[in-house]
Amino acid sequence: MDETVDDRTLYFACQQEGTDAQAEAFQHLWAYLYRIAYAMLRTQRDPTPLASDCTQKALIKIHRSLEQCRNPDVFRDWAAQVTRRVVLDELRKPEHRRVLAIDIDDEHAPWLASQEQLNGVIDIRELLYDLILHGPLSERSQRVVIGRYFDEQTDEVLARAETERTSQEIRPSHIQVTRAKNLAALRRDPALMERLRELLEP
Repeated sequence: MDETVDDRTLYFACQQEGTDAQAEAFQHLWAYLYRIAYAMLRTQRDPTPLASDCTQKALIKIHRSLEQCRNPDVFRDWAAQVTRRVVLDELRKPEHRRVLAIDIDDEHAPWLASQEQLNGVIDIRELLYDLILHGPLSERSQRVVIGRYFDEQTDEVLARAETERTSQEIRPSHIQVTRAKNLAALRRDPALMERLRELLEP
């Protein structure tokens, strides 16, 4: 399948049971989702088989719940979210748990004001991902931050994806500016570091 295939075409190809088109679509999706899983698991022991296993589990979930994708035009984003949840479930297992050190400053984030939002959080990556989704960022800003720091996509790749999505030319420089504003917005929110300190300190 062509690497430039759009999300809608990929989505409907995945629905064509038993066809070559479906097989090609899931092969295409495998390559895309494996990169996401591996980026999240690369610090783990034996990340390659672990990423393969998580990708396979994610593809099964995606196949069984295609109707839950409400907007085929952002099918890859939806599939990527399914994959991240599968990886995070894997990281919750005792053998993968770890505490990562982070720098603490005097900036926090208000959407973590409730301790209830920290319940069940085990991996710091899960916490940060949740913050981005519930923070003061637009959907495009979320895609830019997650794409860069969770999926390790380049500014060029992100710019092409946004151009296809909006039908307006988005340049890598635009992505860089958006990302800088996003990080500044996250740093300005008033309770994040304090909650992270509470989470990490014994």
